[in-house]
Amino acid sequence: MNNHKNISNQIREEINKAQKILLLSHKKPDGDTSGSNLALHIYLKRMGKDITSFCLDELPEYLKFLPQSNLLTNNHLVFSENYDLVIILDSGSLEYAGVANLLTALTNDYKLINIDHHATNPLYGDINLVVTSASSTAEVVFRLLKDWNIDWNNQIATCLACGIITDTGGFLNPATNYQSLLAASELVDNGANINKIIQITLSKNNLLDLKIWGKAFERLTTVPKYGLVYTFLTTEDFIEAGVDGTAVNNLINFLQLLKEARLVLLLTEEKGMIKGSFRTTEKDLDVSELAKLMGGGGHKKAAAFSFPGKLINENNKLRIE
Repeated sequence: MNNHKNISNQIREEINKAQKILLLSHKKPDGDTSGSNLALHIYLKRMGKDITSFCLDELPEYLKFLPQSNLLTNNHLVFSENYDLVIILDSGSLEYAGVANLLTALTNDYKLINIDHHATNPLYGDINLVVTSASSTAEVVFRLLKDWNIDWNNQIATCLACGIITDTGGFLNPATNYQSLLAASELVDNGANINKIIQITLSKNNLLDLKIWGKAFERLTTVPKYGLVYTFLTTEDFIEAGVDGTAVNNLINFLQLLKEARLVLLLTEEKGMIKGSFRTTEKDLDVSELAKLMGGGGHKKAAAFSFPGKLINENNKLRIE
């Protein structure tokens, strides 16, 4: 805890010294990376700092309810500016964020702060605040802002509550713990509407989403020897359903509730990339180790990987090319 306080103070000092700050979210943004980014943006702007928030991909429609969501840009021209400080949120690596090459365009000296909760994070920043026991990066940012004794408002609280809610699957997955529930309750006290956030981010699946979920259910396969349940969705499935990858954001959390599954794997293919997502609720399983074998990472109970390739569906049997 003392180390956390020391790092918190270091980050505060760097922010106080900096005038121009770049906040980075990971590509294909979720509620955690975007909520953490926007919460910090709103707070630092209030401090009088010149803030830019960047993400390689556009914010998905279901997250545009976030306060000041228009502040998160995907315009690469932001890298033609110089910054005193760069803060990256919720990224196990610069490559995962999709900004490794873009950052080389920054020609001046800047400090890089890495704020995350992934156990596989290699601590690539000049300052690293990586709390692997936290449910989400939003929870880490919540603790940071609490350390600084900020004046809260409902916009900051809503952004951080969104991060905690989406990364815990609405407080249903193993990332949920005493600290995440305590953080959520304090965010409610400061203006976050948890019911509304859950409804928008987790509960409102449309008909097209459910159709592609049906494809995944149809292909559910068990490997009893390992207690593994897996399924897959191809590029053609997404095109046929008229949806993108965000339609299955909550599917993996639903599948982990299957009583037959010690371990769940969802494989999806989009734009020439295969993504795998692991989930488990078993105490003796660490899926981050499995993801690392595939070049990915994450947490003990939730992890992911990706690699170039194509999923081939032959009579609901899977082949990878």
